[in-house]
Amino acid sequence: MPIVEQFVTSVDGTKIYAESAGDRSKPTIVFSHGLAGTVLAWDSQFSDPDLRRDFHLVRYDLRGHGRSDKPVGEQAYESIKFAEDFKVYAMVSESRSLSSRAGAWAVSFSFLRRRSRPCVNLLLSGCVVVDIVAAYGPTSLSGVLYVGGGVLSLTKYHPPCATPFIGGLIPLLTSTDADDVSRAAELFVDSCTAPEKLLPYPQRLQWLGAFVSQPRTVRCLSITRVQPYEIWEQQARKLPVLIVQGTADQHCVYENMIRFTKEIYEEVDVRMLEGVGHSPAVESPTETNRYIRGWTNQVV
Repeated sequence: MPIVEQFVTSVDGTKIYAESAGDRSKPTIVFSHGLAGTVLAWDSQFSDPDLRRDFHLVRYDLRGHGRSDKPVGEQAYESIKFAEDFKVYAMVSESRSLSSRAGAWAVSFSFLRRRSRPCVNLLLSGCVVVDIVAAYGPTSLSGVLYVGGGVLSLTKYHPPCATPFIGGLIPLLTSTDADDVSRAAELFVDSCTAPEKLLPYPQRLQWLGAFVSQPRTVRCLSITRVQPYEIWEQQARKLPVLIVQGTADQHCVYENMIRFTKEIYEEVDVRMLEGVGHSPAVESPTETNRYIRGWTNQVV
């Protein structure tokens, strides 16, 4: 089946771009990208025949990213907005009857009375799990996959899990100087993989384009937004979790991240990839896809 593209309108009028592929009758995995990224980060998952056979795959551009709208007001980046973006696609899919069993994300929330719920597969935007659980409770998800230095929450857990390199890059990422933007983009994108292992040039240009097309204000709001992490800490404990993590991650002190994850969640499975950086889904897709498929089949 071909990839289905769609724009949906969130509660506040923000248009969100999303794609779906695979078997709509199967459990849904929702893929969400990282800071200044796009749905293209998950190309190796959406092209995997085994994942497309066993699951309904959904990926979307976060608000302020890619082909989604990029509002510049602070209120547009409140926690509830990210949860509403996740929810609204389920409601639209249901109303349009895209499938007799379930439309994209239509199995995401228990109030839709679906038997199966999706796992959420996330990079930096692993922090969106906080928004979803705080707004709709842990039963809205079947499990959580953190792929590549997962940011548990921006408000509390990102600072102790950020490497000195990424911490030192923040001034450039948020600079108002035009000359800093291209330098920040190159440093950020090149550090998303293991040292000395740059992305292929065409793909590198894609990622650089996603970075520079994002307004500086949006990037700042995406980094500094406040999340109700206390609710997530209290409610998310029973959600099963898989961490797929590279040992050469330049963004994340993964030892801290894994320790915090095990303090928050009761059931945490960890798969380490030697010599892989911040982007296992891109750098090591075969192994990453195998872990995703095996773990998700067990969870659902």
